[in-house]
Amino acid sequence: MKSICLATSLFLLLLIAGCGREVTIVDPNAEINLSGRWNDSDSKQVSGDMIDSALKKPWIGNFKERAGRAPIIRVTQIVNRSNEEVATGIFTDDLAGAFIDSGKVRVVASRAEAEMQREERGDIQANSSKDAPPSQQEQAPDYLLQGSIKIQHDSHGDRQVKFYQVDLKIVDAITNEVVWQEGTEVKKVVED
Repeated sequence: MKSICLATSLFLLLLIAGCGREVTIVDPNAEINLSGRWNDSDSKQVSGDMIDSALKKPWIGNFKERAGRAPIIRVTQIVNRSNEEVATGIFTDDLAGAFIDSGKVRVVASRAEAEMQREERGDIQANSSKDAPPSQQEQAPDYLLQGSIKIQHDSHGDRQVKFYQVDLKIVDAITNEVVWQEGTEVKKVVED
């Protein structure tokens, strides 16, 4: 009986010890790739590289020459055309942030964000004094940044290759003319 209780106690102790979880706080800029899936490092690198490319092309200079000001761009939601969960909102925010940081273009809120702002302005107009600023003074975008992320996987045995294709384009909001288009790739080998 004593040996059964001792064995049961030892088993429970090992079970409890094995259930512990260790959490380590790391630098948010540290590159950590646990699964081989699209991650924050991929998002930051691809958005930075693609926006750098877009900002070096002649569409900005052409617009400034015509309009006498910096172009205004809306970053639309990037479409996930894969079978893998990709937090495209993070990627979209990274793209908008890279544009803003460049100082070469102006960025307006996404359509969903603009709808929220319109509701807020309507509330302000309805509930504020007569001195409230007038509504409907939005800046319209001159261009839309659109794009998609596609994924293709290949595997054999314990080895898997993950291939991500990111395609972006900048489209004139009035004429639908594509003024810049580029694709980039991320490829990862995962071994179990």
